[in-house]
Amino acid sequence: MDMFVAKVAALLDKKVIIAATVLALLIFSATLYALSSSFIEGLGGDEEWVMVDPLIQEEGHDHRNSSQHEFGTPNIDFVNFNPLTLPGNAEVQIADSPDGNTYAYQAGWKEMHITDVTNPYNTSVMGVYNDPYTQVLDVKYLEYNGREYVILQNQLVDPGNSDPNVGNWEDPAQVSVTLVDVTNKANPEYIDSWYDVDHPSGPHNLYTHMIDGEWYIFVANPDYDQCDVGTGDACGGVTIAHLNFAAYGDLPRIVKVGEAEVSWETTNGGWIYIHDMTVQTWPGEDTNDPRFGHTYIYGAYWEAGLRIFDTTDVPHPQKDLAEYLWHGSLCRLSGGSQAGCLWRAPEVGLWMNFSDLNGDGDPDAGWSSNENGGRASYIHYAEPFDKMVDASHIGYPSGKMHLTFLATEVLETSVGVGLAYLIDTTPYEIINGKLTFKPKLIHDWEIPFAEEHFIPGGEEWLLFSPHNADLEIFQTGLQDKPDTSHGGAWDGRIYLSHYHSGVWVIDVETLM
Repeated sequence: MDMFVAKVAALLDKKVIIAATVLALLIFSATLYALSSSFIEGLGGDEEWVMVDPLIQEEGHDHRNSSQHEFGTPNIDFVNFNPLTLPGNAEVQIADSPDGNTYAYQAGWKEMHITDVTNPYNTSVMGVYNDPYTQVLDVKYLEYNGREYVILQNQLVDPGNSDPNVGNWEDPAQVSVTLVDVTNKANPEYIDSWYDVDHPSGPHNLYTHMIDGEWYIFVANPDYDQCDVGTGDACGGVTIAHLNFAAYGDLPRIVKVGEAEVSWETTNGGWIYIHDMTVQTWPGEDTNDPRFGHTYIYGAYWEAGLRIFDTTDVPHPQKDLAEYLWHGSLCRLSGGSQAGCLWRAPEVGLWMNFSDLNGDGDPDAGWSSNENGGRASYIHYAEPFDKMVDASHIGYPSGKMHLTFLATEVLETSVGVGLAYLIDTTPYEIINGKLTFKPKLIHDWEIPFAEEHFIPGGEEWLLFSPHNADLEIFQTGLQDKPDTSHGGAWDGRIYLSHYHSGVWVIDVETLM
């Protein structure tokens, strides 16, 4: 793989500064890494990076000592750190509030913190929602009619961590999706929750998206209680639920209406595990594109790779009330199980052509060879860019491209720390009236010097692994704004976080 230099915009707007602040809040186990720990002046005053290895894996190094991790590039400034009331977790939402301020909503194991980050140099915790059921890993924000809500999830990663005052592994409170009113930042209020009876360990990640004027939530459920691949469904999927604000006055309710499930026969086996997803209404403006106006789930399905589902025809109260009531009632009566929850978002695309790092002609995966802890195959994060781009200035055909970013989560390796992928999700085909995405790999990426490191496992499992990312496409040519692009009308960045190897900022054009 190429080792290239990631570029960072020199001038950051308010939201990028806030995002950097929150990243600093999240990475309490290691300070900010970037692509180099030294910076020199080149000939003619041009600045250039000098690549050195910032990953420390030697005798005597203490991974818990922050003073041994003071690495970073000089084009990223530390802004602020807030210790919260307990150490935070990996998921955060930043949102502008109707009250004029900007808040970060951060999942934190048994708490959810609300932090005012309007001034990123002076942040303050405004409120805490206590959730005694382990573990609150994800949080998503939405606003409706001037009121603000967050969706939380509870998942038991380790049944030994379940609260003994509450109960056991399968208890609904331990493994639920929870709706919380956060309009009053100092006093978050429980509103409703949803529990799928056949998901014993609970949901892992969440997403919210508005479809034709109605809010829907999407819930990644890793496993089923008694998974039977003979039914045609894989072991883990996405719960799709409507937030009904109309029928209950000021008390919205979660109404499950269906699921998105990868079919086992479309996989190669291995570890099939839905971890995360992004939901997006097709961003293209070409009305002749059959995807125009459709809404898709882009799911990270571990060794089943990227999976794309079409949710456009989800049961919807404004489109077909009878259908909506039918599916909502069936789901509620069956406890959200597959036995009664019958509506499925059709799968319309997939990609699992992982990198072949050992050169044997097959993708590296548990279902082929060279699994190596999922270095190439444990697809953990999937997100499409929210803007399509014309890359003809760097050699691609003219026309808008739809790009999707994937990242692995790597448990333990003999070599390497975990790959990320940039995928072209523009191509498609239509056969017998059925549209299917035909994604293509553009480039893979791994931390420079990854070949010189490994993830030991045990107490140090996940050590240097990628985790989550944020993506941004910037318009170039704006007055008083820097232009570091390769000559087009846009520039792009991937902000990729890792467990113990910090945040890396990757230039999209260079990756292409």
